[in-house]
Amino acid sequence: MAARAVTRIGFVAMGFALAAAVWSPLMAAEADAGGAKAAPAPSGAVADIDRGRKIFDGSACGGCHTLAAAGATGEVGPSLDGDPKLTTAFVIDRVTNGQGGMPAFSGQLSDEDIAALAAYVVKASAK
Repeated sequence: MAARAVTRIGFVAMGFALAAAVWSPLMAAEADAGGAKAAPAPSGAVADIDRGRKIFDGSACGGCHTLAAAGATGEVGPSLDGDPKLTTAFVIDRVTNGQGGMPAFSGQLSDEDIAALAAYVVKASAK
């Protein structure tokens, strides 16, 4: 019976250690950003890409931007096809904060939605 209690305590301690290992880098990144909430990095998983495509379509991104993979032919903003500047970090920043004629979507889309959108745009623009 004592061995069973020790095993349970070990699993609980291991769970706390795992949670700390996952959350500590996230909290440190937030602190490094001056307390500003940083958008999570997209995983690039198929679900994120599909979700990003839906957000691209639903947010009317194609009204301004050309992106062949989405059938978008907008001419107001820059074309997203084959642009080497389109890193995940760049797209997250631009969608979150806007710049020039690009509006900021930080109040309209969640951080997770912006990350999924960035994952989709980066993958689709490389085609």
